[in-house]
Order: sequence, then structure tokens, then C-alpha cells
Amino acid sequence: MDELIEKPFQLQLNGVTITVKPLALSGYRAFEVSFSSSRKPLIVARTKDFDKNIFYTSIPQGRQKEAEGVGKLIEEYYKKKEEK
Repeated sequence: MDELIEKPFQLQLNGVTITVKPLALSGYRAFEVSFSSSRKPLIVARTKDFDKNIFYTSIPQGRQKEAEGVGKLIEEYYKKKEEK
């Protein structure tokens, strides 16, 4: 088992529990995201655009706005974790 793969964690937003499972995808920092609400699960990947700006995108494409919002929550989670 790859020791670099982290354990799943949970986030809260507007009364919804979001379970985030880090994935091992070559070349991406990716997460499988599931919601306690009726919203369908989502795969989000952290990547860079042509100008090297980091952003989150959905796989497959089509849920970009959700991916960006969840990505922001994931970034906040890791920042808080680093502060500890």
C-alpha cells in the first residue's frame, strides 16, 4: 500500500457532511468527494492552467463550480492541518 496516500477526512458546509477521500492519480492531486445530501459524488483534481495558476476541476468535466467550491474547502483543511 502506498504510504503517501492519506486517510479520508470529513468537512462540514451548510449542514452537509462532505467526505473527502484522497486518490492516487498520476500527475494529479485528486479526491473522491461524497456528500451526506442527495448530491451525486464528485471527483475533483488539483491542476494548473497554461499560466501555471492552480485550480480544481471536476472529472469528468461539467461540475466545475462545485469542484472549485469543494477545492477551496480542501485547501482550507490542509492549511489548518499544517498550522497544527
